[in-house]
Amino acid sequence: MKYDLVFEGGGAKGMVFVGALQEFEARGDTHSRLLGTSAGAITASLLSVGYSSQEMLSALQEQKEGQSVFMTFMGTPLPLTPQELKTDDLVTLLESIKIPLLPSGLKDKLIERWADRLARQPRALHLFSFLQQGGWYSAEAFLAWIRTKMISGVYQ
Repeated sequence: MKYDLVFEGGGAKGMVFVGALQEFEARGDTHSRLLGTSAGAITASLLSVGYSSQEMLSALQEQKEGQSVFMTFMGTPLPLTPQELKTDDLVTLLESIKIPLLPSGLKDKLIERWADRLARQPRALHLFSFLQQGGWYSAEAFLAWIRTKMISGVYQ
């Protein structure tokens, strides 16, 4: 039988989709339309280019330098460019605060200097990334991985 499938998010819990798909395939069922959020979107994307549950299981077991490839997805975000720093939400918030008796030119210089120093701290980059990009970690390693998976899909 052919089904429309919807996969929810849930981070690492998204791995259970592979087991569910194994049972789905064992029963001879196939998919039609696919929809997913977060981890579910990854599953739906891989299915859309032809991955089987076994191929997804292999992807889940991938290693890079002796550790799960998924550990590489938790990298430190790239440093902000000077232009990104000027338009950062945290900097904008600080600029909106009124400080009595502090000339605005001095306040601007203090904020600029503070933001520049903070933006060079690896731990602070996570905060900037979370506020500006919506994620705590850099997406670069994940994007490279999923790009490779999508390109090597069956339907290429």
